Amino acid sequence: MILERDEILDFFRQSDSDTCPQYVGLLLLLAFSVGGMLNYLGISAFLRISDAAFLNLSLLTGDAWAVLYSVYAEHIYPPGTFYVALVITVTGVLIYETAPSPVTDIKVEERPEVLGEIQLVENVDADADTDTEREVSTTVQEGRVFV
Repeated sequence: MILERDEILDFFRQSDSDTCPQYVGLLLLLAFSVGGMLNYLGISAFLRISDAAFLNLSLLTGDAWAVLYSVYAEHIYPPGTFYVALVITVTGVLIYETAPSPVTDIKVEERPEVLGEIQLVENVDADADTDTEREVSTTVQEGRVFV
């Protein structure tokens, strides 16, 4: 902000005729806010069915679509290092897709390590004179354990 101080002051001194009208600016701000909210909702929905590594690889391939547009529509060609990075990214996606998925939808009945009795014990203060434990009931419905 120190280096751009003059530009920031000039921006706020401009009249509506130099920039967009105030209602257009507010509409753009609203559109940006809604877009950001939808982005975060989409990412959270994606992470429910997949994992963060695949999300990061997918986001890295987004640059490839932007460069594809700039090459065909704008006739602007990226430097050679972009293609090296693109090959590395695509290789990462291919390696990731060839391995089994770390996120699986295995039901509790199919996982013997979680079957059986689950015992939860409440921590009791060291100063308390009784050693009481509360029993917690658990139920299994549709492959999920409820406590």
